[in-house]
Amino acid sequence: MNIGNESKQVLDLSMNPEELLQTVPDLKLSESIFLLDSKHCKLEEKESIRNEILSCIERNSMAPLFKILTKDIKIVDYDKKFVEELMESNNSELNLIDKKIKDAKENYGDVEVRNCHYNKLVFYSRIGAKEKSLQELEIAIERTVGGFKLELVFLGIRIGLFWNDLNLVSKYIKIAQDILKTTSDWERKNRFKVYQALFYLITRNFSTASELFLDSITTFTAVELISFDRLILYTIVSSIISIDRKTIKSKLLTSPDILKVALQPDNKFLLEFIEGFYNGEYRQFFKRLINIIHILQRDYYLNRHHKYYLRAVRAKTYMQYLDPYESVSILSMAESFGVTQRFLEKDIVTFISSSKLPCTIDKVKQVIICNREDKKMSQYNELVKKGDLLLNRLQRLSRIIQV
Repeated sequence: MNIGNESKQVLDLSMNPEELLQTVPDLKLSESIFLLDSKHCKLEEKESIRNEILSCIERNSMAPLFKILTKDIKIVDYDKKFVEELMESNNSELNLIDKKIKDAKENYGDVEVRNCHYNKLVFYSRIGAKEKSLQELEIAIERTVGGFKLELVFLGIRIGLFWNDLNLVSKYIKIAQDILKTTSDWERKNRFKVYQALFYLITRNFSTASELFLDSITTFTAVELISFDRLILYTIVSSIISIDRKTIKSKLLTSPDILKVALQPDNKFLLEFIEGFYNGEYRQFFKRLINIIHILQRDYYLNRHHKYYLRAVRAKTYMQYLDPYESVSILSMAESFGVTQRFLEKDIVTFISSSKLPCTIDKVKQVIICNREDKKMSQYNELVKKGDLLLNRLQRLSRIIQV
């Protein structure tokens, strides 16, 4: 199998170790693999994506990953000769790295030996050998001190993301948090915010993800993780259902960094999405929400949440629309959103049943009646809940101080 006569990529042993670590794993490849196996991948694009994947595998000699894709996931065909060529390339490169390690041990110092082991870690991460890369990673973390240890931990997070292993991601997130408690490395602290935000996004904690994404925009340098355009997309997606209108105005609509991306011809739907919600242009907002959902369905990190997100956004939008009214006709509201009365009534009933909307429906008069008392009671209960949490924390703090 020869896809485009790709030349094999081997380690550039002269590269700075930090730069080398940031080149692996190829997260774009994991996104392509997900998309090829997704029901939301169009038939006409499958062949192109499959060729891109095979091209990347050939270029990086990814024998371990190719075996998984052909035997476990079965999204590409097995080719014995191709596997043998990949393994031969792997063995040749590994022998070269081992010779470098031996030479470093015999003729150089600890730093050179450690750097050679970093090369081995990068090699295993690049070819898709998950377990071996994790073994090398643990050894490297134990041998490394200072800020560079964080680069290794960040790599651990990315390996977890590549393999969609959230337990692994969570493990290295916690390790990074512990390390950052004892350092004032602001560049890596800022990059780590993006790693955290992405993890919270994946685990459906949109509120915390939004807070971290918004805080990361002006200092963003985590290009090894996501692009700046993707950062802006995730910021908008997580913020719309997490922050109030006032904050949407100050943090999204008037942000030069967000507008720089949202005003691009291909991204104008993002600006219309924000403006539609903020200005109460609900027909436009629902149209752009469809664009957003189509993106989420094909997104490696958010595809699992697109149905939840669609419900959550609709609930928040309905609440915003109903807030000024004591009652409103279903017909009037349906026209504002550009949907049928039947759809809207069924949708509102669903949210009332799940206590997402404090209102009732008068089916005879075909009006939605807003229950202010339910809203006030909900706000009161939320305030009491937060008060209890604060008191518990103060009591624990008091006991610690007394000890």
